[in-house]
Amino acid sequence: MPSKCYIKPKYQPDLLALHRACSLNYLSLLKLLPNLDCGGYFFFHLDNACYQIHVIEQTQYTSVVSIETIANKISCGESVNELTPQIKVRLYHDAQMAEVLASRQIRYFKSSYDYPNRLMQQPDEKYQINKYLSEWLKHCCNDGRVMRINQGAS
Repeated sequence: MPSKCYIKPKYQPDLLALHRACSLNYLSLLKLLPNLDCGGYFFFHLDNACYQIHVIEQTQYTSVVSIETIANKISCGESVNELTPQIKVRLYHDAQMAEVLASRQIRYFKSSYDYPNRLMQQPDEKYQINKYLSEWLKHCCNDGRVMRINQGAS
């Protein structure tokens, strides 16, 4: 009896799920940072760590912010640093969406990846990183404390 060969269908991105995650990211970021000005720094204390959110670019329709860990009380070695956020996000004000542009060593996310690949990225890597940001921002909104530092204040 011949064996049947199963060919897995090519991954199709779930655009509705990605859109929901990006919309949630936008709303959460605006809740945390109601006044976005270019050059502004915001600091969050959350779960024994301090995170910096920096507005690095601002135009009429978009803003770009970077999110990174600047202090962590957990001393488990370098592996902890790899688990903490270092993300660049673009906010699209007209579409009310915020999308992850880069994360750590990845400078650009394709809508889908063939698997396996050289960097072992998952087929839905773009969705996963945006969903991760949604969950992290939700945690910040619920449990974090924000402090704003104005640049150039006298």
